[in-house]
Amino acid sequence: LTSMYLYSLLVLHSAIALSYAAVQVSVPATPSGSNVVQSNFLGISFELSFVPEYFGNDSTKINVPMLNYLGCIRERMGANPVRLRIGGNSADDSPYVAESSSPAVQLLPGTFNSNDQGVTYNSDLWPLLAAVSKSINGAAYLITVAPNASLSNDIRNTLGDSLDGMILGNEPDLYTGHKKRPNVQNYTVDDYIADFQAGLNTIGTQDTNGKKDVSGPGICCNWDLKALLEQGYLSNFTSDLKYISVQHYPQNNCGGPIKYQLPYYIQHNNVVDLATWQQAGIDYLQAQPAEGRPQLISSEFNSASCGGIPSLSPSFAVGSLWTLDYSLQMASKFYQQAFIHTREAGISYNLLAPPVGPAGSPGSWTTNAPYYAMLVMAEALLSDGGSIVSDLNLSGSMTDGNAINAAYAVYNAGNKTVSRLIIFNYGNSSTDFALPASVFSSSGTALVKFLAAATVEETTNISWGGETWGPGVSDGKTTLSPSWAAPNVNLKDCSSSGCSFTAPGPSLSMVF
Repeated sequence: LTSMYLYSLLVLHSAIALSYAAVQVSVPATPSGSNVVQSNFLGISFELSFVPEYFGNDSTKINVPMLNYLGCIRERMGANPVRLRIGGNSADDSPYVAESSSPAVQLLPGTFNSNDQGVTYNSDLWPLLAAVSKSINGAAYLITVAPNASLSNDIRNTLGDSLDGMILGNEPDLYTGHKKRPNVQNYTVDDYIADFQAGLNTIGTQDTNGKKDVSGPGICCNWDLKALLEQGYLSNFTSDLKYISVQHYPQNNCGGPIKYQLPYYIQHNNVVDLATWQQAGIDYLQAQPAEGRPQLISSEFNSASCGGIPSLSPSFAVGSLWTLDYSLQMASKFYQQAFIHTREAGISYNLLAPPVGPAGSPGSWTTNAPYYAMLVMAEALLSDGGSIVSDLNLSGSMTDGNAINAAYAVYNAGNKTVSRLIIFNYGNSSTDFALPASVFSSSGTALVKFLAAATVEETTNISWGGETWGPGVSDGKTTLSPSWAAPNVNLKDCSSSGCSFTAPGPSLSMVF
C-alpha cells in the first residue's frame, strides 16, 4: 500500500506539472561518451540446471517455440548473433560427464538450495546449443565453467565460432558464505587468484582459432573490483582474459525484508546509481592501455536476485521499462555486454514461461514483460558501425528522484549523428514530448514506435510497435495487433521547427 501510495502521488504531481506544456527534449549534436556497443548488447542468461525447460534435452528435439522467440530477436540484430549465456551457480559446481547421452542435463537427486540446483550434464549439450545457433542464424555463447579439461575441450571443439567465451567460476566472493571452499575458513582474493591460475592451467586460454576466450572474475557482491584488479588479477591475467565479468542485482529476495518497492524501479536516478556499482574498478580498467585490455561485461542481472519479487518483477514497469533503462545506462558507460537472467518455471523475473510439464511438453508458451526488452534493445542499437548511447538527463532525471521521464540518444558511432531517441514515460498519464529540429535529417520525417501497457502493473498485455507477443500467442513467432496496442506515429515536416508527439502512459517511445 505504501509503495502504490507514493507512486500515485508521483503520477499526480507529474500530471499536474506536464499538463501545461510539452516536455522539451534537448539533444547534443555529438555524444557525451565514446563507448561503442552493438545491437546484441543485451543477451539472455540461462541457469544451467534449467536449460532443458527452454531448449529441450536432446540435440535432435529442440523446442521450436524457443527457436521462434530467439529468431524474433535475431532478425532485429542485423549481422550480429544473439548473445546467450549458460551459467549460474549450478554451472560452477555440477559434475560434467564427457560421454554423450540423453538427457543432456539431469537434475541430481536430493535436497538442494533452490538457487543452486545441482545437475549432471554431458557433452550432448553442446551439439544442442550448436543446433540452436544454426537454426536462428547465429548465437554467441558465453559458458560458465569449472576447471575441467574435458569440459572446456568439448565446448570449444563443438561450438567453434559460436563460442564467444567461457567464464571460469561464478561469484567467488560468495564462496565463503556458500561453503564452496569448506577447507578455507575465509576465502580471500589471494586464494581466488591462485585458484584462477590453476583453473587456467587446466582449461587453457584460447579457442580453436588461437584467440583468448576466458573471462572472470564474475564477482557479484562482497569484493571490491578495483582492489582485486590491483592485487594482481589484471596484471597476472591480462594476456589471457577476453572479458572482465561482473554480475549484480539491485536487491535480493534470498530471505529477509524487501529493500525496494515499485517507486525504486520507476526513478531513473536509481539506474544511474546502480550502473556505478564497482565504478572505481571500472575506471581503473578503463585507464589501462586499450590494446589487449579485456572488455567489461555484466554476465548476469535482473530485478532482484534469488528469483525476483513476485509482486514487482513480472510487471511492465520493472520487467520491461526498468530492464531497458538499466541496460541503456550500462551501454552508456563502459560495459560491452549485459545478460538478463532466466531460471526455472514459476520464477517471477523470467522472460518466458514454457508449457507446464516435462521439458518439451506441448502447449502454449507465455511471453513475459522482460522479453520485450530484448526486442526493443536490439532495434535501439542497430547500426552498421555500432552505436554510442548518451543519457540526456531529461528534466534533471539523472539526479531528481521525482522525475518520471527520462531519455537517451543513440548515435551512429561512425558519423556521430543521432539515429534513435528513446524516451521513458513512467507515469500513467499521456505526455507530450517536443523534439528539436536539429535531430531530423533534411527530409524532416521520423517514425515513433511505442512499448506500452495500460498500467505499470500489467504483466502480459504489452505491445511493441502496435504488436504483441502476449495473450493468444503460443508459438513464439506469431504476433497480434490488438485494439489496445499503441499504434506507431509518423512525424513529418520536422526539419525546420521540430515536432511533437504524445506518448501514452506508461510507455517507452523510440523515435527512428
